[in-house]
Amino acid sequence: MIDLHCHIIYDTDDGARTIENSINILKEAEAAGFKKICCTPHYMEPHYIKTKEENKARLEIIKEKLLEQNIDIELYLGNEVYVADNMGDLISEGKVSTISDSKYVLVELPITQKLLNADEMIENLVFAGYTVIMAHPERYIYAQKDLKYFDQFLERGVLLQGNYESLLGKYGRLAEKTLKKLLKEEKISLLSTDTHRESSTYTKMGKILKVLKRYAKNDYYDYITEKCQEKILKNM
Repeated sequence: MIDLHCHIIYDTDDGARTIENSINILKEAEAAGFKKICCTPHYMEPHYIKTKEENKARLEIIKEKLLEQNIDIELYLGNEVYVADNMGDLISEGKVSTISDSKYVLVELPITQKLLNADEMIENLVFAGYTVIMAHPERYIYAQKDLKYFDQFLERGVLLQGNYESLLGKYGRLAEKTLKKLLKEEKISLLSTDTHRESSTYTKMGKILKVLKRYAKNDYYDYITEKCQEKILKNM
C-alpha cells in the first residue's frame, strides 16, 4: 500500500514531536504493509510555516534512521496546504511542496465553515497546471448533508482523498456515513491515513480494510489503496 497523507516528520506541525516518534510510526506503517509514504506536513499561515527545505532536511534525517534500522519504506515529501489565495505563489517560492515535486497538490479546506471562494482558489491552481487532491472531504461539516458540494470540484479534475480511519468512526458518525457514500458512488480517488502519532491508523489497518472491502470491490479497491497513489508519485 501507499500513503500520501500523514504527519510524521518530527517537530514541524501537530504530528510527530521527536525523531523517535517518527521512527516508531514508520515501524507501525511497515508492519501494516505500507511500502511508500509521502510525508505531508501542514502549511497553514501563521501556525505551521516550516518551508520545503526545512521539511526536506528533517526527512533526510528520518531516511538515514530507516536505513540504520532496516525499515523498508520509501519516503517522499509533500505538504497539506490550507486553502488560500496564494497557494500557487507558495509553491513557486519554495515554501510549499507538491506531492514528490509532481503536479499534484494536497489541499485542505476549513472543517466547519464553508468558504464562498474555495472553488475560485482551487480553480486558480488548476489553471496554473496543478491537479488538486482534496484532503478528507468526508470531514467537512457543511458538505456532509449535501454531497453535491463536491461536484464543482470533481468537474475541475480534483481528486478526493478519504481518511482510512473515517471508516471506523474516528471523526464522527456523519463523517463515516459520508465517506461510505462517496465510496459507493466511486467518487473517492484515494485513501490515506492522515496519521499524526503512534498507535494510530497504521495499527488499525487490518480492521479498516475489512470494512473497506464492503464498500470498494476488486479494481476500485486496488485503485484507491495503491494504483492511484502510484500514478500520482509517477506524476502521470
